[in-house]
Amino acid sequence: MSYSGLKFGYLWSVGIVPGDSDARGFGKSVLMQHLAREVNKDFGESAYLQAGLDEEDAAEVPVCCLVTGFDTANVRSLGAALFAAVEYAVTYSAGGEEKPLAERLREQLVQRVGSADVRDLVKAVTDEHRSIKGRTLGPPDDKLIVALCEEGGEAAAEHLRLVTPVSRSRNGASCMATFLLFAAAAGMKHVLVFCDQLEDLASTTTARAKRILEVEKFRDVLVETLPMADMVTMVVTMHPRASLAIGTAWALADLPAFELTEANRQSTVRLPALRNAAQAAQLLKPYLTAATKEGTVRDEGDELFPFTSEAIACLFDRSTRKPRDVLRKAHIVTLAAAAENLSRIDTADVLRYLDTPAPPQPREAGVMGIANAIDWSQE
Repeated sequence: MSYSGLKFGYLWSVGIVPGDSDARGFGKSVLMQHLAREVNKDFGESAYLQAGLDEEDAAEVPVCCLVTGFDTANVRSLGAALFAAVEYAVTYSAGGEEKPLAERLREQLVQRVGSADVRDLVKAVTDEHRSIKGRTLGPPDDKLIVALCEEGGEAAAEHLRLVTPVSRSRNGASCMATFLLFAAAAGMKHVLVFCDQLEDLASTTTARAKRILEVEKFRDVLVETLPMADMVTMVVTMHPRASLAIGTAWALADLPAFELTEANRQSTVRLPALRNAAQAAQLLKPYLTAATKEGTVRDEGDELFPFTSEAIACLFDRSTRKPRDVLRKAHIVTLAAAAENLSRIDTADVLRYLDTPAPPQPREAGVMGIANAIDWSQE
């Protein structure tokens, strides 16, 4: 994408059998978040090298990654989704000593400018805007520029927190454009935006006219205005139900086709179902390793502890072959085995726990609240 000019990519899941409309649970969301963290660690250098490019190529087009997504509660327009992407850059951290992307970009900007003075940093960002020759969304958000250039990241986070939901939807694209100017001044040549849950925008409960209008904005904002047109590639999630709901609007907006065809091979990726028990075991290994306490006695190379290999095969046979279903069933079996204080989980245990209907759970009193912001720590 950094060299081909690709504007839109599509991450697909199509279900287990042809015509399966429930194509969720294949790991699209987790994959996006994982790739974003990996790219942002070194601004794409490792990704370039793994793709076969050399170090000179990797240094030529530094890239960073943002994650956003639609939902039925707060993010129901492209503007709101782009605002959420900037929030991700400013506030999201994987934990430990890792800093949010915006803070790391500020460090890059300080190195390029040779000064940590906020006025010098702001001037570098505004110079990026003055250098644009073409159609823009208008002047950038000066207050956001200053906040991004402040040390520590608190000023930018507070600035975004105070933006009202209505303004997020109306001015989200301008907020993204401002962030792109900041990223460009810090040396970024390309920005990859992962957009999850496109089906919520394409929901059949959304009026057809609104769907068409919002899809048109994908072209108006991302393809036809600067700096988005020069810097952004967007990858959206896709599955059969979403494609049916949004297909007509996507075609009317003359956006790149998303069908899983040979002609679209360079812009589409399909996540398949698990093929066999060996793949299920490979999926479970890192989870089981992380959950096993230090000092636990187990046989050499027993990476599936506490499951036996036969138990994993049985678990796979009773799954829908979707990664999410395998993980959920493994969690159910593990909790049940822990409650009985079992030292190992074998085939008989899997059969006993999964073939027994679960008792109905009492409904908790009260109504769950709806979060006002996306919690990027949830995967």
